[in-house]
This record gives sequence, structure tokens and C-alpha cells, in this order.
Amino acid sequence: MIFSCFGDSLTAGWPGYYPASDGTSLGNGNSQSQYEYWLKKKCFEYINENAKELYEKFTKELVFVNKGIPGDTSTGLLSRISEDVLSYKPKPNYCIIIIGTNDLGWSTSTDKILNNIKELHEITRDFGIISIGGLIPPITKRSSSPKWDIIRSDFNEELKQYFIENNIVFTDYVYMTDEEDYLRPENTSGDGVHFSVLGYKMMGYSLFDNIKTILEVEIKKI
Repeated sequence: MIFSCFGDSLTAGWPGYYPASDGTSLGNGNSQSQYEYWLKKKCFEYINENAKELYEKFTKELVFVNKGIPGDTSTGLLSRISEDVLSYKPKPNYCIIIIGTNDLGWSTSTDKILNNIKELHEITRDFGIISIGGLIPPITKRSSSPKWDIIRSDFNEELKQYFIENNIVFTDYVYMTDEEDYLRPENTSGDGVHFSVLGYKMMGYSLFDNIKTILEVEIKKI
């Protein structure tokens, strides 16, 4: 079972980690500074608790491919989806698509961002890969502004509606935010946008809560 993790610096694991070109061999930095590390760990824990007889099989076959590039945008993902996801061998079963922070930061119109994200999911699914989504990740209150808050909140509502209407599993980063939906200070690397190791851990845990049903289905197939 192969998960392609497709996105920007928050998928890559910046600033603590930069993935290898193949997305699976040892990259540069602290491997724990990526949500993929914690998501995989959480999946293994779940399998060990609920399907111990399958643990050895899953430890060999459950792979998370890190295809995050710092600074990337939804347009950038569209330009490289063929090479990094559709043509990847062996073919991924699932693709986690988390993108949009840089688009909003560079004032790309929300209509364009939403259309790009929709196209990414449609291309992936048309190719027989099940896509998994994510809302625009949170930033700290100190790094935000009233204008950013409104734009992100409104956009995430539109994105959430798209995911719900199309039965796309998605994450809202529930373990990473405070009661006002800002990124908790301990989860940031220091710039208010990128994550600390703890932040990536919480991101992985949030994703696990949303894809646990997928894991349950895969276990039943065996």
C-alpha cells in the first residue's frame, strides 16, 4: 500500500528535513521533521494493536513517498503531477494532496487555487489513485492578520464543501490548533508558518485520524 505525499514545504518537512529525489531513501536532516514519519508510525501502531498477524506484511508494504518541494504552489503541483505521482513506480494507491499556503501568500485568486486543487484530485482519481485532501494549514496568531484569517477561513469552507460533496477524505489539523484555529506556538519552527518536529508529529496524527478508515478497509482486503 503506497501513499504518495504531494505538496509544498509542509509536506517536504521544511526546515528540519528535505526529502531525497526518489521520496523514499534517506533525505537531508531529521527524518522526524516530516508528517510522513509520524503518520507511518501511527499506522504501524494501529496495525500492531488491531491486526497483529498482518504487522510483518504491512511493515514491508506500507510506504509513504515524500514528494514535497518547498515554495511550491497548486500550479506547480499540476506541472509535476505526471512525473511525481502518475508515473511513479510502483504506482501509488493513495495520494495525499496538501497545498495552498504559498498560493494565498502570493495573492493568487482563491478561484484559481480552488480550481487547481479540484483538478489535482480529479487527475489523480481518473488515473485510479485515491486522493486524500487537506485544508489550508494553520499559522500562528502572531504571523497572521485579520485579512489572512478571513481569506483562509472562507477558502477552507469552500474546500471542505468540495471534499464532502466528492467523498474525499481530508484533514483539518485538529491536533495542531488552539481554540481560535491558530497554529499553537510549540508546533512552529519559529517563523509561525513552518512546523517544528512536534508540529509535524501533530500533523501526522491529525492525518491518521482521517485515514484510519482507509487502513481498516485495506486490512479487511487481506
